[in-house]
Amino acid sequence: MRQQQTDRMKKRLMLACALLWAGANASAPRPLTPAPETGRFSMSSYLGKQPLLAWCDAPRRVLALLQYGIPAETAQATPPNGELYEWPKTAAGLGKIQVSEVQLGAPDPGAGQIYTPLKLTSGPRKGQSGYVHTSNIENTNDPAYRMTKTGEFKLGNDVYKCRYVKDAAFIGVTRKRTVIIWDNGKTATYATRNFDGSAGVYVTGGRRIPPGMEGGTHYEFSAPGGITYYVNIDANGPKTGASVIVRQDGHLEPGQPFLAYSVSLPKK
Repeated sequence: MRQQQTDRMKKRLMLACALLWAGANASAPRPLTPAPETGRFSMSSYLGKQPLLAWCDAPRRVLALLQYGIPAETAQATPPNGELYEWPKTAAGLGKIQVSEVQLGAPDPGAGQIYTPLKLTSGPRKGQSGYVHTSNIENTNDPAYRMTKTGEFKLGNDVYKCRYVKDAAFIGVTRKRTVIIWDNGKTATYATRNFDGSAGVYVTGGRRIPPGMEGGTHYEFSAPGGITYYVNIDANGPKTGASVIVRQDGHLEPGQPFLAYSVSLPKK
């Protein structure tokens, strides 16, 4: 009899403990879901040694937009607050540069799009209006993207669609070609798109060279035929600029500076 009473008490105690545990577990706060990772890369764009608001490698020309003032709160900006640089593409390379002063308005964001209005206040396009179209989805704030997308430049009745290479670590234009570099952290790939329509090069197995005392980012690519391509990007160093140097059979050719370029680096 006593044994039965003892067993019943044990069962009641176990039931009470189970109910207390269940209640405590139900009322305990659930662990918070970690916030999604923000951008892993930072991207900078330059015209030679000057930071750019945006630039465009279009089929027929290269355009670069430099902003040297604070964006206006309304479209009625005080002109000029920026400059537009244009190079026509020819079979012989980029043609003579054309520079126009521009009046930049306030960016107008939409569903995934940002339109920055502009009006040209000098040069052959004086009086023309247009915009620069960029993305607020495909940009470095999202870990899925390494480059921020510039979609197009519109100047008067002309629309220039821009080359976009989502996973590139670097994209830039020299006088004769576009250079693209992919970097997965272990190896790098080098490719060119020549303005004269000839076949470009595609070299895998490249490497990022450890920076020297001056900093910057540097790549080396060895191709068949004893050719080596060196790309020097001093965006983080005192020289600020970028160039590609070709060595063939021990002979170094003159460096080819990048007129406009963007570099995407892992955030520290």
